[in-house]
Amino acid sequence: MSGDRSLTRRQVLARAGAGSATLMLGSQGLVGDAGGAVLLRSARGRAVPLPSPARVRADFQRMVDFGPRLTGTGAHHRFVSWLERQFLDAGLDLLPCDAYDIERWTATGFGLRVLDGPGAGPVKVGSYYVRSNETPPGGITAPLVYGGTGPVTGPLPGAKGSIVVVDLATPPPATAGIFFGQSTFRYWPGHNDADWAATDYTRSWVAPGLGVPLAPYEALGAAAVVFILDNISYAALKGAYLPFTSGFEPLPALFVDRDTGAQLRQQALAGQRARFVLTARRKRVATPTATAVLPGASRETIIFNTHTDGQNFAEENGGVAFVHLARHFASLPKAKRLRRTLVFACWPGHMYGDIPETHGWIETHPKLVQRAAAALTVEHLGCREWTDSRDRGYHATGEPETFGVYATQGKVSDLTREAIVRHRVTRSSILRPPPQFGVGGAFQSAGVPQIGAIAGPAYLVTVSPNGEMDKLDERLAARQIAWIADLARRFDRVPAADLRKGDSTLGQPGSFPAEEAPHHVGKCAPAKRPGGGGSQSGSGGGGAGGGDHTNGRVTHQGPS
Repeated sequence: MSGDRSLTRRQVLARAGAGSATLMLGSQGLVGDAGGAVLLRSARGRAVPLPSPARVRADFQRMVDFGPRLTGTGAHHRFVSWLERQFLDAGLDLLPCDAYDIERWTATGFGLRVLDGPGAGPVKVGSYYVRSNETPPGGITAPLVYGGTGPVTGPLPGAKGSIVVVDLATPPPATAGIFFGQSTFRYWPGHNDADWAATDYTRSWVAPGLGVPLAPYEALGAAAVVFILDNISYAALKGAYLPFTSGFEPLPALFVDRDTGAQLRQQALAGQRARFVLTARRKRVATPTATAVLPGASRETIIFNTHTDGQNFAEENGGVAFVHLARHFASLPKAKRLRRTLVFACWPGHMYGDIPETHGWIETHPKLVQRAAAALTVEHLGCREWTDSRDRGYHATGEPETFGVYATQGKVSDLTREAIVRHRVTRSSILRPPPQFGVGGAFQSAGVPQIGAIAGPAYLVTVSPNGEMDKLDERLAARQIAWIADLARRFDRVPAADLRKGDSTLGQPGSFPAEEAPHHVGKCAPAKRPGGGGSQSGSGGGGAGGGDHTNGRVTHQGPS
């Protein structure tokens, strides 16, 4: 396995506590697929309550202070280490982690400058195309050529050696009505279906968030591409980490907003020259999982599932919510604990492109999955709604972001509905899988009754100095965490066979996208994983892979 190597805190703890932990988990039958565990019990006093809004905000801020946790970066490693410490301090057992080898791509600078003609000077670039090819440090100087509305479908005169400017009719205008076909229950007190249908759901992470292939432009001989996103303002585009699911592309590319694009389009039609810069570093690194277990009286499991990499407070705060759940459930007297064993699965790669994600965790931990009565996937809690309109610009609406809850039909869906109403998880919609957006659908395909709770705000993948903390509704997040805890309790009381009844799609393929071939996976050998250290405020820049995009320069926090 590649990456820096030294003895970590995890190995020290493992040597001291693996024996007793292995005995405990061995009695539960949980060691077979993990090869051992770490046990560190903290002294317990009274029960830890579920978090207050203030506690939620404090821990979300702690996560944001690491910097953007892009896959395999120092900030991401520090956050995973923090999660591990919190699980250990709560009294859970850490299973030896799995690690994926990846080629980390870290942008270091980007920009576009028109060199001649009217309006010559720097262009206000909103963001760069993630994992597109790099330019030399001095950039590429070439004529601008207008390529029409993309994606390209045929020959383009003058494309060879040029910087092609392409209009994209994206993000596609949409409303929350697109979910009606799968929605079985909607909870938004004081509102009706007409209000749902009128809810703006134009989101840049949908498109071009899922990517526009650059190979066709390479085939035309283009040197670089600039995409104009016709339906988004600069304020909404700035810092967006797009497309977050992309693999490596053969050409460098940048994104500009609709207003900047209007002038750039004319400059491209006039064939003016420009200098295009996108610099980045690549390095092979190992990126780890964190799996924590709270043994119960039963060998059956309830699995809490999320990813650890992300850009801001929303993407991804599921792991922080799991820390709160772990603190609470582990602190309860044994007589009041859940009967089933609780498993917290926190894995990397959602911001990378071809790590197998939830599917990979399932394949690596088959015994935990075979014993699963239910799985709860959690993503993006506490989000306020922001929309981007031509008349009002990028603005807050004063409403919570739409919260979709995919749920296995039958008892799981019924219990989910009851808990949503009890905890006033407003603007929620229960959705029938498949298909299923988010990272929970692999459990449905694996035959595990599941819910996948996810919000998709406009700022979901935005890298910004404050981590978008001004858009956090901590009261909503606290209610959502209490809802998840209640849902786990409700599931714990129902026989596993009953949770599986009522959904003919359970165990059938189609609930999650086809996976790419997995990277090499192995147990975490001694590897240098940056420690928790002191808090590093996000106010100084965007961290590895993101940053202050005003000047097109990416500032870094911590090791790269």
